[in-house]
Amino acid sequence: MAKLRPRARIIRTVGDQLITGPEAALIELVKNAFDADSPSVTIKIVPRSPDYPDGLIRVQDFGHGMTLETIEKRWFEPATDDKLKRKFSPGGRRLLGAKGIGRFAASRLGTYTVLESIAIDQDGRVENVRVDVDWDKFTADQYLDDVEIPINRSYFADASEVRTGVTLSMTRTRDVWTSKRLEALVRELRRVASPNEAGDKFEIHLDLSSLTAEANGFDGQKILFDLNFDVADLEHQERDYTLIRPFEIAQAADYVLEGHFDELGAFNGAFTVCKGDNHPVEFEVAAFRMLEEEESCGPFDLRINIYDRETESIAALFGRMGLNFDKIGIRSARKILTDYSGIAIFRNGFRIRPYGEPENDWLELERQRVQNPSKKLGMSQVSGRIVIGNEGGSGLVERSSREGLEHNGSFERLKRLVSEVLAHAEERRLAFRERAGLSRRATADVTQAKKLAGLEAVTRAVSKLPAELRQNVEKAIEKDSTALNASLEEIDEYQKLLQSRAALGLVVGEVIHEGRRILNPMANAGRSLADNVQWLTEDTKRGEVLRRQFPKQVAVVNDGTRGLSRLFKRLDPVSGRRRGRPASFVVLDAVRSAVSLFEAALADAHIFVEVDVDSTLKAHGYVEDFQAAALNILENAIYWMSTVNMPDKRINISGSSHQSNVRVAISNNGPTIDDSYVPRLFQVGSSLKADGTGLGLAIAKEACRASKGDLFYDENKSDTTFVIEFPV
Repeated sequence: MAKLRPRARIIRTVGDQLITGPEAALIELVKNAFDADSPSVTIKIVPRSPDYPDGLIRVQDFGHGMTLETIEKRWFEPATDDKLKRKFSPGGRRLLGAKGIGRFAASRLGTYTVLESIAIDQDGRVENVRVDVDWDKFTADQYLDDVEIPINRSYFADASEVRTGVTLSMTRTRDVWTSKRLEALVRELRRVASPNEAGDKFEIHLDLSSLTAEANGFDGQKILFDLNFDVADLEHQERDYTLIRPFEIAQAADYVLEGHFDELGAFNGAFTVCKGDNHPVEFEVAAFRMLEEEESCGPFDLRINIYDRETESIAALFGRMGLNFDKIGIRSARKILTDYSGIAIFRNGFRIRPYGEPENDWLELERQRVQNPSKKLGMSQVSGRIVIGNEGGSGLVERSSREGLEHNGSFERLKRLVSEVLAHAEERRLAFRERAGLSRRATADVTQAKKLAGLEAVTRAVSKLPAELRQNVEKAIEKDSTALNASLEEIDEYQKLLQSRAALGLVVGEVIHEGRRILNPMANAGRSLADNVQWLTEDTKRGEVLRRQFPKQVAVVNDGTRGLSRLFKRLDPVSGRRRGRPASFVVLDAVRSAVSLFEAALADAHIFVEVDVDSTLKAHGYVEDFQAAALNILENAIYWMSTVNMPDKRINISGSSHQSNVRVAISNNGPTIDDSYVPRLFQVGSSLKADGTGLGLAIAKEACRASKGDLFYDENKSDTTFVIEFPV
């Protein structure tokens, strides 16, 4: 019977295929240090020089080390399945180096390796083992088992000051460490571990002090300093220069998509508009039917930060981070976002290469963005992580080369599920941007034209003319100015009429859109209930599943009913129905009636309302129109004040007479409205609420106009103030 007897060069051949470069080799050794329960690992790189003619790469950890027995039975057995069987380290860490290819990584870095290990053996003695491996001896001239590897073992007499661990020293290095290669290594090390998911504390240190500008043409420490930043370092530079700082998914983003996929592929999560109300809007996506080429990828978690790339958005983002944007500058800020970009895949707290690198577009976002750039997200706009399960449960298998996952049915399923739920985020982001009018111009008016109609410059010039000429010219100017103003007043009134009619048309469009949004899930839930009602009482697995889903489907119908009811009530002021003749009403009574409807909400949000309206103050019009405006303003105030933690929340309502009008000002000391958004406040569809319709203020303004009044925002107040104006 024949046997396979490999030649010694198989070590070099397989190693070169498994480990594609020095960066990948070092990451394998970092993972081995993690598996050894080490609190840290230190990498030192010394280029070839007169002092170090063979160069040096040293990787040192302070884990439990390896005894001679462990080295002979595990380290000398390539591709051992020991870690697959054990699954966890003695310290409880989920093992990462399941391929058993650490020694290939060492051979890839240098052709001579010295392994020094300090460990406690089974008798409690502190054992020191040294292994010298000359990889050049692994040639085709010998069989693998003919190569002799010298090993020396000794014991410490006094081990009180000795720390266990492993030090790997690779000389006769195989790579030239250029500045570009060092930059790639720093980025790789920063992304290798998730700062919040790698279990207990595990630090990576990189010592590049031996790479100097004089000897190498670049400064290794400066490269590390420039690339190994955290956003906080932009203003605070005190830190350990060798400590690798993991890429963190910053809490500051414009939008956040976060949630969980179950084993069937159903998504349950939330979408948050951080630049709006910062309120997570929960949503669910049913599991998509599995395609023929797909297989289950198991449950997994997802968090994706989304960024707008306009200068104003980036400035606001860095402001929310508490950083000085003016000091950083737009170019550096965009570079930071780009360096953070990419959607990584993590398993057991460590990233699977190359997912998460800015240039690795494994979800093909850029290809899709070409088709619809205003809606689809590009690579530079996303930063996130996906946390998958172990190979056995997920079917997501790492390639032997450690370069990504095998492109099997499970991987295809993972890609499709992430892409589909990301499409939901794109829809919500686009809807918000449209509601917020981020790409719209402010509505024009005739205010500036009226100012110009005063002909002030002409009047000043005429004042310099001789008295005998000035009188006739001034009369002509006054006449033309009066005519211009009268004409502009007519244009203004006509424009308001057109805006009113256009607003009503837009309201109808938004109502249809909003109604469909509410009705669609109601229709789906109702159809499901109708189709499956006969199996609800069935004592089968199907009946059990249907009964479990029944309360949720009923809740969808009930929520939709309430949503439609609220929508119809809000439309009542602009319905155009006959309401009789306008009449005088006591303003204080109308205000108290509006406030009373929010008693519970005000109490829950700990908001104090102060009313300063004279009991004799009366207005003329439809009291329903006044209350429609007041209710909308109060509802918005309560909502926004509930999004922040602040003491002494207050709403102040004051009334006064102003010429032939009554003015009621409703102010709150909650979040202020950004100046850039003020021109769009009353545009239909414009909203900063994550799930807002953009109808409220537009309808409230139209309600006031229906009573020959108006509603406006007072920009001169420090608090957020809206003013309802009604005729006396």
